Amino acid sequence: MYFLGGVHAREWGSSDILIYFVDQIEKAYYANTGLTLGGNNFTASDIQTIVNTLDIIVFPQANPDGRHHSMTSNEPIWRKNRRTLSPNSNSGNCIGVDINRNYDFLWDFSTLFHPDAPVLTSTDPCDRDVYHGPNAFSEPESRNAKWILDEFSNIQFFIDLHSDGQEILYSWGDDDNQTGDPSMNFRNSSYNGLRGITDRVGDISSPEYKEYIPTSDLDVAIELGNIIRDGIKAVRGTNYDVISSDDLYPTSGTADDYAYSRHFVNHTKAKIISYTLEWGTEFQPPYIEMKNIIHEVTAGLISFCLWICNNHKHILIRSYRYQMR
Repeated sequence: MYFLGGVHAREWGSSDILIYFVDQIEKAYYANTGLTLGGNNFTASDIQTIVNTLDIIVFPQANPDGRHHSMTSNEPIWRKNRRTLSPNSNSGNCIGVDINRNYDFLWDFSTLFHPDAPVLTSTDPCDRDVYHGPNAFSEPESRNAKWILDEFSNIQFFIDLHSDGQEILYSWGDDDNQTGDPSMNFRNSSYNGLRGITDRVGDISSPEYKEYIPTSDLDVAIELGNIIRDGIKAVRGTNYDVISSDDLYPTSGTADDYAYSRHFVNHTKAKIISYTLEWGTEFQPPYIEMKNIIHEVTAGLISFCLWICNNHKHILIRSYRYQMR
């Protein structure tokens, strides 16, 4: 599994969570002890099982230049990287690309989405927050994250940590999910110009489009999202919502949808069940609160890992049966 953090510059805590996760797992493993995070208790056997069963890849800080700018300038809410190459410039908001709009999943939203879709992405190099870059994977930060997916072909689960919102988001982000029509999907050009009018937007005059997801994948995504939610809640009672990404707003070019989409584009690639985990209720909470959030999300990630260790054969059997239909 693959945990990514630090994509958006202002979300300092994502990197802290992942470093703490590694630190606590490593210490407990070598000491052969359990781990207690608030009201959530993991035994020594739990920790040994996780480390001895899983390959866990942690990329805690994907956007170091952006983070440095956020932490040292008068722009603590800076979101993007610090690109100055054309079509960007070295001036104000015209610097930078939103890394989480730069992946090769429906990146060309102007062509692929309905013109009235409220997709939170921009073609404007001077957009302060969501400029998607001159082309998909134009940025070294997104290419680095992709390199890990390419290099480690056994990755089957992916979580991208962000803030804020207290939500566990599963694919898809471009439109509402549907399980009945496999031909209605992001690869089908006959649906270009129709995506992104979600039920939440509620425009009944627009052609209806929904993104296909196999029932087996949707069931697993929700089941595992609930495991993360319950692991977080056990620490101090905080409730996170498990919802599809488009329930926030339609998106294009995001890491979670790209990671999940890869096996549809190329069937030789592993299926990767993917999430964006939105922690907390503000980008930079007071550190006393951030410590609590670190404990909560770490517990959620450990619960996620442990459940997969104990149930991975169940997941693989369901996936195999779907592919054989």
